[in-house]
Amino acid sequence: MGKKSIPVFLLLAIALILFLHGCGDSGQEKPATDKQPSQTEVRPSQQPTGGEPASSSPYANTVLKLGRIPFTNSTAMVHKHNKFLEYLTKKLGVKQVRLQTASNYAEIMSLLIEGKIDIAWLATMTSVEARKNPEIELLVKPIRFGTTSYRGIIIARQDSGIRSLKDLKGKKFAWVEPESASGYIFPKALLVEAGIDVKKDFAEETAFLNKHDAVVLNVLLGKYDAGACYDDARNTLRDKAKMDELTILATTQDISNEPIVVRKSLPPDLIEKIKQALLELNVKTPEGKEILDDLTDVQGFLPARDTDYDYIEKVQKLLEDHQ
Repeated sequence: MGKKSIPVFLLLAIALILFLHGCGDSGQEKPATDKQPSQTEVRPSQQPTGGEPASSSPYANTVLKLGRIPFTNSTAMVHKHNKFLEYLTKKLGVKQVRLQTASNYAEIMSLLIEGKIDIAWLATMTSVEARKNPEIELLVKPIRFGTTSYRGIIIARQDSGIRSLKDLKGKKFAWVEPESASGYIFPKALLVEAGIDVKKDFAEETAFLNKHDAVVLNVLLGKYDAGACYDDARNTLRDKAKMDELTILATTQDISNEPIVVRKSLPPDLIEKIKQALLELNVKTPEGKEILDDLTDVQGFLPARDTDYDYIEKVQKLLEDHQ
């Protein structure tokens, strides 16, 4: 009896397995091509409301990386760039534009040249290296306070008796910081051209005060005889009448704002898309204002040209020759 019942049991089991397997193919699993992109890996929105629809874009699966040096702590840095990255993601029709920070601009340049990042927001003093590199293309520069450039100045009190840069020998001088273009590097070049040795000709009390407004205030109070800062730093004084107590001894030429660049190995049409997306972004539109408000006073962008950075290269060479 046991031997005759075994084949019937097996037939019933096989039939049940085949039936269940048929139910499993009823559409519960979709082919890989029908799956949504892996949203756990993507922070910016993947559902563009402007620009090219992701589904029709040739770069729908492309991830771009934007390199930048942090200007605040890492958490705030991500937060301040989130809307900017979402905007670029939508406009370019890519899967994602990610932010990648680095500790210094040498590292940013290396990552760009090696193809580990695609876009880089550089600093003024790295513009010369960038424009000389055949692997890098300058795209745009930011507009701040209605202009794409700024100047450095050297100031003193009106009643100090200091009337020229040569009068600064033996005086107490205040800088901003060694990395500051308008608060150190370019004013230093003015002094070198005037025959001042900044290492030997100033009094020992020379110091770096870290902020432009600190230089203005300390010169005004007479704690330092003169100082270097950016040209609008005097406007930080609460009492605007106090500005008249300061005199400008020298002014740099226009220093072009820092460039945003890309690696040239990107497809030419994608490079053009990136450039146009940045040029279309400005604070005159509600969307643009919301996006740019977090990006250090940026009001929009204009095209960057190689010649914008001629003066910067001239100053670099001058300071190298007088080290």
